[in-house]
Amino acid sequence: MEQAVPGPVTGIDLTQVESLLCPWMADPWGRLRPPISLTALQLSAELSAACQSLNITPWLKAGWRDVTVQVDGALTPLERAWRSPSARLQRSLIRASISGVNPLQQIAGALREREAASTGKAVVMIRPAPGGKYVVAICFMGTGTRFYDWFSNFRISTPEGIHKGFSQLTDQFERNEEHIAFPETARELGLERLTLRHILQEARRADSRFRIWLSGHSQGGAVMQVYTRRKLLEDGVYPQNLLGWGFASPSVATGDAAADPAAFPLYHVHNSDDLVPRCGAAVHLGVCLVYPADEALRRACYGWPRDAASVNARLEVRPVVQQMVDTPGCIVQVMAFLTVLQGCTAREIAGALGVEESPPATLLLERVDMEAAVSGLMRTLAAAYQSVTGQPLPGDKLGAAVFLTQSIVSRIGLRPFAEALSQLLRYPHRMTVRKAGQYMTPYAWIAQHGAAQLTPYIWQPGPPPWRMAAPVKDSHNTP
Repeated sequence: MEQAVPGPVTGIDLTQVESLLCPWMADPWGRLRPPISLTALQLSAELSAACQSLNITPWLKAGWRDVTVQVDGALTPLERAWRSPSARLQRSLIRASISGVNPLQQIAGALREREAASTGKAVVMIRPAPGGKYVVAICFMGTGTRFYDWFSNFRISTPEGIHKGFSQLTDQFERNEEHIAFPETARELGLERLTLRHILQEARRADSRFRIWLSGHSQGGAVMQVYTRRKLLEDGVYPQNLLGWGFASPSVATGDAAADPAAFPLYHVHNSDDLVPRCGAAVHLGVCLVYPADEALRRACYGWPRDAASVNARLEVRPVVQQMVDTPGCIVQVMAFLTVLQGCTAREIAGALGVEESPPATLLLERVDMEAAVSGLMRTLAAAYQSVTGQPLPGDKLGAAVFLTQSIVSRIGLRPFAEALSQLLRYPHRMTVRKAGQYMTPYAWIAQHGAAQLTPYIWQPGPPPWRMAAPVKDSHNTP
């Protein structure tokens, strides 16, 4: 019997892959899909957190192997002896490239990102499973800490019905499929070479030895959806050889991009306080599982400032957040904020955005014509609004949003407004923390304590698309 290896986020045993191999069953809407289980949910939360933190050591102890990390398209196969000096140096170099501590690298990266997304990050590994099977884990990392990692999120136009930025990140990962190798597994199977492309080719068969398990947080959950859509519809992967769990996943498709958005074998865990799942495009692919945020979650996970001024600022800004119910609503509110910023200097904007200590960001802000840049961004957002909704942006909606934002800024100031909005965005959204401390992260807490309260819904195609709740609760297919 294998020795249990508890994950650092939920404590689930990282060797328990059987829950990822279960036969499909009917969901509350009558579709066949992978069954929901607490084990699969918690394993997926562990995988997404490990991808963000690059803490792979527990996974290696649990028998996972042939680990490859992608950062900006470059692949790094990780050493199995993860605690060796060379492996530690390897990990330090990867983390440094992700963190963007080098100002010149940040500027170069921003210039590189002007036309196409190239900041995709992922972790891939494999593990033997019962019955001669193998589970191939592919986890897409969320938006990084480099300021230009955000650029792809704002490429909101939807050519062919799919979010442009997330589609470009998927392109980048797909180009690496033939280069992501599994040498230890190849030797075990008596193969000269085994790559992800080989695995995906075999996964077209119902009797494939490989089960593809996907995960991702935030931007990673979006790329997971686009990648799944391509593997099933374009590469012919047999659907029951693939499943995925996303956390705080944005939407990725327009209302008419998929005849049945719910048909994909994906689950998306959302915190109802989190704004990110409301953004992206129009619909999610798969089933959404929403945790209704309550004081237990907020007390355990939101370590935001609780002084009187911060509390008052968040209360003032909440009416703005309440308007951000979907991608069109988010676009309108962002445009309203940009309108307010048009009269500000680069230094004022840097201070409001909290990047005055970031030389690359400040340098870029000072070197551009802010009024022209904001106007250009607003035109891009207006085009994105029409791309997602099929309708031009209503001037009355934008006017009302500008009036609301300006009135709040006039009362509390630009910096407190931006800080409060940042807090309302960041704290409900986190998957990992930089340092261990008093607070858990919301998605780790939901996986550990909130699974029974998750409420499912699916998207129905538009226009406009609409959410359909489960007709009845299926006690056999809930965590």
